[in-house]
Amino acid sequence: MQVVYVHKDISEYEEKVIGKLSARVVVCLGGGIAVSVIAAAFAHLVIGVEVADATLPVMMCSMPFWLAAFWRPKGMKPEEFIPLAYRHWAEDGVVTYEPGFSLAEGAWPKEKAKKWKDQRKLAKSWRNGGERYEPSKNQ
Repeated sequence: MQVVYVHKDISEYEEKVIGKLSARVVVCLGGGIAVSVIAAAFAHLVIGVEVADATLPVMMCSMPFWLAAFWRPKGMKPEEFIPLAYRHWAEDGVVTYEPGFSLAEGAWPKEKAKKWKDQRKLAKSWRNGGERYEPSKNQ
């Protein structure tokens, strides 16, 4: 009997259009090449600078397209990451985290510190705090 393993998470799949490049990458690369040609033509025809001497402005004009094509901050596409990063930087920037033992009934650290003087027993009791939490009993 032949066995074929199939990945359950196929939500990240992007169809490849040309070679190993997705449509988004092909569009970004095309945009980068077009903008670099336009910048070189502008530098040569309007400003009068040789194209070989205008490499820095040409690269600076096409760099946002190259970044949009290949940059994957935190494993996300830039159009997903930039709004999240802006919201984090624009607001207070605090990431709230509620530890597991605070969810359990009667498992607050100060109460446990009064109950046990030994730090090892206190730490061991905290490990079991999240496992005792049952949301159905809180209602």
